[in-house]
Amino acid sequence: LMAGCERAPAKSRVVGAYSGTLSGASESLILHADGTFSQQVSLPSGQKITGSGTWTLKYKAIDLSGYMHFYSEEKNGTLVPPEQVTLTYTWGADMLIRDWGSGYYTLKHG
Repeated sequence: LMAGCERAPAKSRVVGAYSGTLSGASESLILHADGTFSQQVSLPSGQKITGSGTWTLKYKAIDLSGYMHFYSEEKNGTLVPPEQVTLTYTWGADMLIRDWGSGYYTLKHG
């Protein structure tokens, strides 16, 4: 019985555009087939943030090196001044998921 068992995605399935919103900010993230990504964030203030870097897939974890992190997990997704970090999302159900215990943020594929 294999119900509930989801295999790791192929890299080709993960490649593409993702989008999501959090605390009034909207984000677009594109994972390119060559292992790079580009990111655009629009904050409620009208400020635009752009970032780019590299990504790797390890089972269902997607590590983004050079990601512009714009929210605080400790403050349940409150917007903070952006900083460039290495961040890990979990891939599942055609989404990138960031779970910090008391809340989560998803970027939907497509």
